[in-house]
Amino acid sequence: MPSVPFIKVLHPMATASREIVLQQVREVLPEITRALATPDTPEAVSLSPTNGEEDFIDIEGGVEEVNELFHEQGWTDGLPIIPPTEENVQIILSQSCFPADKKLGLLPPAMNPVTVEKVAVNAVMAGCAPAYFPVILAAVEALLDEELALYSMQTATNATTPLLIVNGPIVKDLCLNSGGNLFGSGNRANASIGRAIRLILINVGGEVPGITDPSTHGQPGKYTFCIAEAEEESPWQPLHVELGYSKEQSTVTLIGAGGPQNLFTYGCRTGLEILDTFVGALCGLGHNNILFSTGPLLILGPEHAATLARDGFTKRDVKQFLFEKARIPLSRFAEGTRRGILERRHGWFEVVGDLERTGIADHPEDILIVVAGGPGIHSQFLPTAFSKRAVTKIVRQKA
Repeated sequence: MPSVPFIKVLHPMATASREIVLQQVREVLPEITRALATPDTPEAVSLSPTNGEEDFIDIEGGVEEVNELFHEQGWTDGLPIIPPTEENVQIILSQSCFPADKKLGLLPPAMNPVTVEKVAVNAVMAGCAPAYFPVILAAVEALLDEELALYSMQTATNATTPLLIVNGPIVKDLCLNSGGNLFGSGNRANASIGRAIRLILINVGGEVPGITDPSTHGQPGKYTFCIAEAEEESPWQPLHVELGYSKEQSTVTLIGAGGPQNLFTYGCRTGLEILDTFVGALCGLGHNNILFSTGPLLILGPEHAATLARDGFTKRDVKQFLFEKARIPLSRFAEGTRRGILERRHGWFEVVGDLERTGIADHPEDILIVVAGGPGIHSQFLPTAFSKRAVTKIVRQKA
Protein backbone atom coordinates (compact mmCIF):
# COMPACT_ATOMS: atom_id res chain seq x y z
CA MET A 1 0.00 0.00 0.00
CA PRO A 2 2.55 2.61 -1.14
CA SER A 3 0.09 5.52 -0.98
CA VAL A 4 -0.62 5.00 2.72
CA PRO A 5 1.87 6.53 5.20
CA PHE A 6 2.66 4.36 8.20
CA ILE A 7 3.55 5.56 11.67
CA LYS A 8 4.96 3.20 14.27
CA VAL A 9 3.36 3.29 17.72
CA LEU A 10 5.39 1.48 20.34
CA HIS A 11 4.02 -1.68 21.95
CA PRO A 12 2.82 -2.53 24.59
CA MET A 13 -0.12 -0.28 25.27
CA ALA A 14 -2.38 -2.68 27.17
CA THR A 15 -0.19 -2.70 30.29
CA ALA A 16 1.24 0.82 30.03
CA SER A 17 0.37 3.51 32.57
CA ARG A 18 -1.74 6.50 31.60
CA GLU A 19 1.34 8.72 31.73
CA ILE A 20 3.25 6.51 29.30
CA VAL A 21 0.31 6.34 26.91
CA LEU A 22 -0.03 10.15 26.94
CA GLN A 23 3.71 10.55 26.36
CA GLN A 24 3.56 8.23 23.33
CA VAL A 25 0.58 10.20 22.00
CA ARG A 26 2.52 13.45 22.30
CA GLU A 27 5.49 11.91 20.48
CA VAL A 28 3.53 10.33 17.63
CA LEU A 29 1.05 13.14 16.84
CA PRO A 30 3.66 15.34 15.05
CA GLU A 31 4.66 12.33 12.91
CA ILE A 32 1.01 11.73 11.98
CA THR A 33 0.61 15.42 11.08
CA ARG A 34 3.72 15.34 8.87
CA ALA A 35 2.60 12.14 7.15
CA LEU A 36 -0.82 13.57 6.35
CA ALA A 37 0.65 16.83 5.06
CA THR A 38 3.34 15.24 2.86
CA PRO A 39 2.25 15.22 -0.82
CA ASP A 40 4.96 12.83 -2.05
CA THR A 41 3.94 9.20 -2.51
CA PRO A 42 6.63 6.77 -1.44
CA GLU A 43 7.65 4.01 -3.80
CA ALA A 44 6.27 0.57 -3.17
CA VAL A 45 8.64 -1.79 -1.40
CA SER A 46 8.38 -5.45 -2.31
CA LEU A 47 8.42 -7.96 0.52
CA SER A 48 8.71 -10.87 -1.86
CA PRO A 49 11.85 -11.98 -3.73
CA THR A 50 9.62 -13.45 -6.44
CA ASN A 51 7.94 -10.17 -7.39
CA GLY A 52 10.61 -8.81 -9.70
CA GLU A 53 10.78 -9.05 -13.44
CA GLU A 54 13.69 -11.50 -13.34
CA ASP A 55 12.63 -15.11 -12.95
CA PHE A 56 16.18 -16.43 -12.61
CA ILE A 57 19.38 -15.37 -10.88
CA ASP A 58 22.88 -16.62 -11.65
CA ILE A 59 25.08 -17.53 -8.70
CA GLU A 60 28.75 -18.42 -8.94
CA GLY A 61 29.53 -21.28 -6.62
CA GLY A 62 27.69 -24.19 -5.12
CA VAL A 63 25.06 -24.93 -2.50
CA GLU A 64 26.94 -23.03 0.21
CA GLU A 65 26.96 -19.82 -1.84
CA VAL A 66 23.27 -20.23 -2.68
CA ASN A 67 22.39 -20.61 0.98
CA GLU A 68 24.46 -17.59 2.01
CA LEU A 69 22.72 -15.42 -0.58
CA PHE A 70 19.26 -16.67 0.41
CA HIS A 71 19.99 -16.06 4.09
CA GLU A 72 21.25 -12.54 3.35
CA GLN A 73 18.11 -11.75 1.35
CA GLY A 74 15.77 -13.11 4.03
CA TRP A 75 14.43 -15.82 1.72
CA THR A 76 14.71 -18.65 4.26
CA ASP A 77 13.33 -19.62 7.64
CA GLY A 78 16.84 -19.60 9.09
CA LEU A 79 17.62 -23.16 8.03
CA PRO A 80 19.51 -24.28 4.91
CA ILE A 81 17.46 -24.73 1.73
CA ILE A 82 17.64 -26.82 -1.42
CA PRO A 83 18.56 -24.54 -4.37
CA PRO A 84 15.48 -24.09 -6.58
CA THR A 85 17.05 -24.73 -9.97
CA GLU A 86 14.97 -24.64 -13.13
CA GLU A 87 15.27 -28.41 -13.44
CA ASN A 88 14.08 -29.38 -9.97
CA VAL A 89 11.28 -26.79 -10.03
CA GLN A 90 10.02 -28.34 -13.27
CA ILE A 91 10.09 -31.80 -11.68
CA ILE A 92 7.85 -30.54 -8.86
CA LEU A 93 5.53 -28.81 -11.35
CA SER A 94 5.06 -32.10 -13.21
CA GLN A 95 2.83 -33.19 -10.29
CA SER A 96 0.44 -30.24 -10.63
CA CYS A 97 -3.01 -30.32 -12.19
CA PHE A 98 -2.62 -26.60 -12.92
CA PRO A 99 -0.33 -24.72 -15.32
CA ALA A 100 2.73 -23.10 -13.75
CA ASP A 101 1.52 -19.54 -14.36
CA LYS A 102 -1.94 -20.06 -12.85
CA LYS A 103 -2.66 -17.40 -10.21
CA LEU A 104 -4.22 -18.93 -7.12
CA GLY A 105 -4.94 -15.62 -5.39
CA LEU A 106 -3.35 -12.84 -3.34
CA LEU A 107 -1.45 -14.00 -0.29
CA PRO A 108 -1.44 -11.81 2.84
CA PRO A 109 -0.10 -9.82 4.48
CA ALA A 110 1.62 -8.21 1.47
CA MET A 111 -1.18 -9.42 -0.85
CA ASN A 112 1.29 -10.60 -3.47
CA PRO A 113 -0.03 -12.86 -6.24
CA VAL A 114 0.77 -16.52 -5.61
CA THR A 115 1.25 -18.70 -8.67
CA VAL A 116 1.70 -22.44 -8.95
CA GLU A 117 5.31 -21.88 -9.99
CA LYS A 118 6.06 -19.79 -6.89
CA VAL A 119 4.59 -22.54 -4.76
CA ALA A 120 6.84 -25.05 -6.52
CA VAL A 121 9.95 -22.93 -5.95
CA ASN A 122 9.32 -22.88 -2.22
CA ALA A 123 8.46 -26.59 -2.15
CA VAL A 124 11.87 -27.33 -3.64
CA MET A 125 13.56 -25.05 -1.12
CA ALA A 126 11.80 -26.89 1.71
CA GLY A 127 13.12 -30.27 0.56
CA CYS A 128 9.81 -31.70 -0.66
CA ALA A 129 9.55 -34.79 -2.81
CA PRO A 130 7.55 -34.16 -6.02
CA ALA A 131 4.68 -36.36 -4.81
CA TYR A 132 4.02 -33.93 -1.93
CA PHE A 133 3.12 -31.07 -4.27
CA PRO A 134 -0.66 -31.72 -4.56
CA VAL A 135 -0.96 -31.54 -0.76
CA ILE A 136 0.92 -28.23 -0.72
CA LEU A 137 -1.30 -26.77 -3.46
CA ALA A 138 -4.43 -27.78 -1.54
CA ALA A 139 -3.00 -26.19 1.60
CA VAL A 140 -2.31 -22.94 -0.29
CA GLU A 141 -5.93 -22.94 -1.49
CA ALA A 142 -6.96 -23.16 2.16
CA LEU A 143 -4.58 -20.33 3.11
CA LEU A 144 -6.38 -18.11 0.60
CA ASP A 145 -9.84 -18.95 1.95
CA GLU A 146 -11.24 -15.96 3.84
CA GLU A 147 -12.73 -18.28 6.46
CA LEU A 148 -9.21 -19.11 7.64
CA ALA A 149 -8.58 -15.41 8.44
CA LEU A 150 -4.87 -15.74 7.65
CA TYR A 151 -4.16 -12.00 7.61
CA SER A 152 -5.44 -11.58 11.16
CA MET A 153 -3.29 -14.34 12.62
CA GLN A 154 -0.19 -13.22 10.67
CA THR A 155 -0.26 -9.64 11.91
CA ALA A 156 -1.11 -10.28 15.58
CA THR A 157 1.14 -10.56 18.62
CA ASN A 158 -0.52 -13.94 19.23
CA ALA A 159 1.45 -17.14 18.53
CA THR A 160 -1.28 -18.65 16.32
CA THR A 161 -0.24 -20.09 12.96
CA PRO A 162 -1.91 -22.38 10.37
CA LEU A 163 -1.85 -26.09 11.24
CA LEU A 164 -2.21 -28.66 8.43
CA ILE A 165 -4.14 -31.89 9.09
CA VAL A 166 -4.01 -34.43 6.25
CA ASN A 167 -6.65 -37.14 5.81
CA GLY A 168 -7.45 -39.86 3.29
CA PRO A 169 -5.50 -42.41 1.23
CA ILE A 170 -2.70 -39.97 0.50
CA VAL A 171 -1.52 -40.26 4.11
CA LYS A 172 -0.30 -43.80 3.40
CA ASP A 173 0.85 -42.97 -0.13
CA LEU A 174 3.21 -40.26 1.15
CA CYS A 175 4.11 -42.02 4.43
CA LEU A 176 2.91 -39.04 6.46
CA ASN A 177 3.34 -39.50 10.19
CA SER A 178 0.10 -39.93 12.14
CA GLY A 179 1.70 -41.85 14.99
CA GLY A 180 4.35 -41.29 17.63
CA ASN A 181 6.14 -37.93 17.68
CA LEU A 182 3.89 -36.58 14.92
CA PHE A 183 4.47 -33.00 16.10
CA GLY A 184 8.20 -33.64 16.29
CA SER A 185 11.07 -34.44 13.96
CA GLY A 186 11.89 -37.54 11.97
CA ASN A 187 9.43 -37.62 9.07
CA ARG A 188 10.31 -36.02 5.75
CA ALA A 189 6.75 -35.58 4.48
CA ASN A 190 5.41 -33.86 7.61
CA ALA A 191 8.51 -31.72 8.01
CA SER A 192 8.95 -30.56 4.42
CA ILE A 193 5.26 -30.05 3.57
CA GLY A 194 4.80 -27.88 6.64
CA ARG A 195 8.05 -26.06 5.95
CA ALA A 196 7.02 -25.37 2.34
CA ILE A 197 3.93 -23.56 3.64
CA ARG A 198 6.08 -21.49 6.00
CA LEU A 199 8.48 -20.51 3.19
CA ILE A 200 5.53 -19.57 0.97
CA LEU A 201 4.17 -17.34 3.73
CA ILE A 202 7.57 -15.66 4.02
CA ASN A 203 8.64 -15.40 0.38
CA VAL A 204 5.30 -14.82 -1.36
CA GLY A 205 3.08 -13.46 1.40
CA GLY A 206 5.73 -11.28 2.98
CA GLU A 207 5.20 -12.58 6.53
CA VAL A 208 8.56 -11.43 7.89
CA PRO A 209 9.31 -12.06 11.58
CA GLY A 210 9.77 -8.80 13.46
CA ILE A 211 8.48 -6.70 10.54
CA THR A 212 5.07 -7.86 9.36
CA ASP A 213 4.88 -10.71 11.88
CA PRO A 214 4.87 -9.10 15.35
CA SER A 215 4.27 -12.33 17.31
CA THR A 216 5.45 -11.86 20.90
CA HIS A 217 7.03 -15.31 21.21
CA GLY A 218 6.15 -17.24 18.07
CA GLN A 219 6.18 -21.03 18.37
CA PRO A 220 7.90 -24.07 16.81
CA GLY A 221 4.92 -24.48 14.46
CA LYS A 222 6.24 -21.47 12.58
CA TYR A 223 8.97 -23.74 11.20
CA THR A 224 6.63 -26.57 10.21
CA PHE A 225 3.12 -27.53 11.38
CA CYS A 226 1.76 -30.54 9.51
CA ILE A 227 0.25 -33.76 10.87
CA ALA A 228 -1.94 -36.61 9.63
CA GLU A 229 -4.83 -38.40 11.31
CA ALA A 230 -4.40 -42.04 12.35
CA GLU A 231 -7.67 -43.11 10.77
CA GLU A 232 -7.13 -46.84 11.26
CA GLU A 233 -6.44 -46.27 14.98
CA SER A 234 -9.63 -44.26 15.47
CA PRO A 235 -12.90 -45.79 16.72
CA TRP A 236 -14.79 -42.92 15.10
CA GLN A 237 -15.18 -41.21 11.73
CA PRO A 238 -12.04 -39.37 10.62
CA LEU A 239 -12.09 -35.59 10.48
CA HIS A 240 -12.66 -35.22 6.74
CA VAL A 241 -15.60 -37.67 6.75
CA GLU A 242 -17.10 -35.81 9.69
CA LEU A 243 -16.80 -32.62 7.62
CA GLY A 244 -18.71 -34.12 4.69
CA TYR A 245 -16.04 -35.70 2.48
CA SER A 246 -15.86 -39.35 1.51
CA LYS A 247 -13.34 -41.67 3.13
CA GLU A 248 -11.76 -42.27 -0.29
CA GLN A 249 -11.01 -38.58 -0.80
CA SER A 250 -7.74 -37.08 0.33
CA THR A 251 -7.98 -33.71 2.03
CA VAL A 252 -5.97 -31.17 3.95
CA THR A 253 -7.61 -29.15 6.72
CA LEU A 254 -6.18 -25.88 8.03
CA ILE A 255 -6.98 -23.96 11.20
CA GLY A 256 -5.18 -21.26 13.14
CA ALA A 257 -3.68 -23.05 16.14
CA GLY A 258 -1.36 -22.44 19.04
CA GLY A 259 1.34 -24.79 20.24
CA PRO A 260 0.29 -28.20 21.61
CA GLN A 261 -0.22 -28.67 25.36
CA ASN A 262 0.21 -32.20 26.65
CA LEU A 263 -2.76 -33.79 28.45
CA PHE A 264 -1.32 -36.48 30.73
CA THR A 265 -4.05 -38.58 32.36
CA TYR A 266 -1.89 -40.37 34.91
CA GLY A 267 -3.95 -42.79 37.01
CA CYS A 268 -7.16 -42.38 34.99
CA ARG A 269 -8.86 -45.68 34.19
CA THR A 270 -12.20 -44.71 32.68
CA GLY A 271 -13.41 -42.50 29.89
CA LEU A 272 -15.12 -40.23 32.40
CA GLU A 273 -11.91 -39.73 34.38
CA ILE A 274 -10.06 -38.90 31.17
CA LEU A 275 -12.68 -36.31 30.17
CA ASP A 276 -12.65 -34.73 33.63
CA THR A 277 -8.89 -34.27 33.25
CA PHE A 278 -9.40 -32.68 29.84
CA VAL A 279 -11.96 -30.29 31.35
CA GLY A 280 -9.44 -29.21 33.97
CA ALA A 281 -6.90 -28.28 31.28
CA LEU A 282 -9.48 -26.51 29.12
CA CYS A 283 -10.61 -24.41 32.10
CA GLY A 284 -7.19 -22.88 32.69
CA LEU A 285 -7.07 -19.09 32.37
CA GLY A 286 -5.26 -17.40 29.53
CA HIS A 287 -5.59 -19.71 26.53
CA ASN A 288 -6.97 -18.44 23.23
CA ASN A 289 -10.34 -20.18 23.31
CA ILE A 290 -11.44 -18.07 26.23
CA LEU A 291 -11.62 -15.09 23.87
CA PHE A 292 -11.81 -16.83 20.47
CA SER A 293 -14.92 -18.91 19.80
CA THR A 294 -13.33 -21.15 17.14
CA GLY A 295 -13.31 -24.04 19.61
CA PRO A 296 -10.25 -25.99 20.79
CA LEU A 297 -8.58 -28.75 18.82
CA LEU A 298 -7.95 -32.01 20.66
CA ILE A 299 -5.50 -34.54 19.25
CA LEU A 300 -6.54 -37.68 21.09
CA GLY A 301 -3.97 -40.41 21.53
CA PRO A 302 -5.27 -43.78 20.28
CA GLU A 303 -5.31 -45.17 23.85
CA HIS A 304 -7.52 -42.34 25.07
CA ALA A 305 -9.83 -42.69 22.06
CA ALA A 306 -10.11 -46.46 22.58
CA THR A 307 -10.93 -46.06 26.29
CA LEU A 308 -13.58 -43.44 25.56
CA ALA A 309 -15.16 -45.61 22.86
CA ARG A 310 -15.02 -48.65 25.17
CA ASP A 311 -16.99 -46.70 27.77
CA GLY A 312 -19.66 -45.75 25.24
CA PHE A 313 -18.55 -42.25 24.23
CA THR A 314 -18.98 -41.28 20.59
CA LYS A 315 -17.08 -38.32 19.19
CA ARG A 316 -20.26 -36.28 19.43
CA ASP A 317 -20.60 -37.32 23.09
CA VAL A 318 -17.06 -36.16 23.83
CA LYS A 319 -17.74 -32.77 22.24
CA GLN A 320 -21.01 -32.37 24.13
CA PHE A 321 -19.37 -33.31 27.44
CA LEU A 322 -16.56 -30.78 26.99
CA PHE A 323 -18.98 -28.12 25.80
CA GLU A 324 -21.15 -28.52 28.90
CA LYS A 325 -18.44 -29.09 31.52
CA ALA A 326 -15.56 -26.85 30.38
CA ARG A 327 -17.05 -23.57 31.58
CA ILE A 328 -15.17 -20.96 33.58
CA PRO A 329 -16.88 -18.63 36.08
CA LEU A 330 -16.49 -15.00 35.03
CA SER A 331 -15.62 -14.21 38.64
CA ARG A 332 -12.21 -15.86 38.11
CA PHE A 333 -11.15 -13.22 35.59
CA ALA A 334 -9.77 -9.72 36.07
CA GLU A 335 -12.28 -6.94 35.48
CA GLY A 336 -10.78 -5.94 32.15
CA THR A 337 -10.78 -9.55 30.98
CA ARG A 338 -14.45 -9.90 31.91
CA ARG A 339 -15.29 -6.86 29.79
CA GLY A 340 -13.35 -8.33 26.88
CA ILE A 341 -15.10 -11.70 27.20
CA LEU A 342 -18.54 -10.07 27.28
CA GLU A 343 -17.67 -8.16 24.10
CA ARG A 344 -15.77 -10.78 22.11
CA ARG A 345 -17.81 -13.82 23.16
CA HIS A 346 -21.21 -12.21 22.80
CA GLY A 347 -22.31 -15.20 20.70
CA TRP A 348 -21.85 -17.45 23.72
CA PHE A 349 -24.05 -15.34 25.94
CA GLU A 350 -26.70 -14.92 23.22
CA VAL A 351 -26.81 -18.57 22.11
CA VAL A 352 -26.00 -20.50 25.28
CA GLY A 353 -27.43 -18.05 27.78
CA ASP A 354 -24.98 -18.89 30.59
CA LEU A 355 -24.43 -15.39 31.96
CA GLU A 356 -22.21 -16.43 34.88
CA ARG A 357 -19.65 -18.50 32.99
CA THR A 358 -17.88 -18.59 29.65
CA GLY A 359 -17.23 -21.71 27.62
CA ILE A 360 -14.53 -22.85 25.21
CA ALA A 361 -16.78 -22.80 22.11
CA ASP A 362 -20.16 -21.38 21.13
CA HIS A 363 -21.37 -24.76 19.86
CA PRO A 364 -20.34 -28.37 20.59
CA GLU A 365 -19.54 -28.98 16.91
CA ASP A 366 -16.94 -26.19 16.99
CA ILE A 367 -14.70 -28.45 19.08
CA LEU A 368 -12.41 -30.39 16.73
CA ILE A 369 -11.25 -33.92 17.56
CA VAL A 370 -8.56 -35.81 15.67
CA VAL A 371 -7.13 -39.20 16.64
CA ALA A 372 -3.36 -39.38 16.22
CA GLY A 373 -0.18 -40.21 18.08
CA GLY A 374 1.64 -43.25 19.41
CA PRO A 375 1.13 -45.46 22.46
CA GLY A 376 0.67 -43.81 25.84
CA ILE A 377 -1.86 -42.06 28.05
CA HIS A 378 -1.32 -38.70 26.37
CA SER A 379 -3.38 -36.39 24.20
CA GLN A 380 -2.78 -32.84 23.01
CA PHE A 381 -4.81 -29.66 23.43
CA LEU A 382 -4.24 -26.93 20.82
CA PRO A 383 -6.06 -23.65 21.43
CA THR A 384 -7.29 -22.11 18.19
CA ALA A 385 -7.80 -18.48 17.21
CA PHE A 386 -8.76 -16.08 14.40
CA SER A 387 -10.14 -18.69 11.96
CA LYS A 388 -13.89 -18.52 11.51
CA ARG A 389 -13.81 -22.30 11.07
CA ALA A 390 -11.51 -25.07 9.96
CA VAL A 391 -11.00 -24.90 6.18
CA THR A 392 -10.76 -28.17 4.21
CA LYS A 393 -9.64 -28.57 0.59
CA ILE A 394 -9.48 -31.67 -1.60
CA VAL A 395 -6.03 -32.83 -2.69
CA ARG A 396 -6.08 -32.95 -6.50
CA GLN A 397 -3.63 -35.53 -7.81
CA LYS A 398 -2.55 -35.61 -11.42
CA ALA A 399 -3.84 -38.65 -13.27
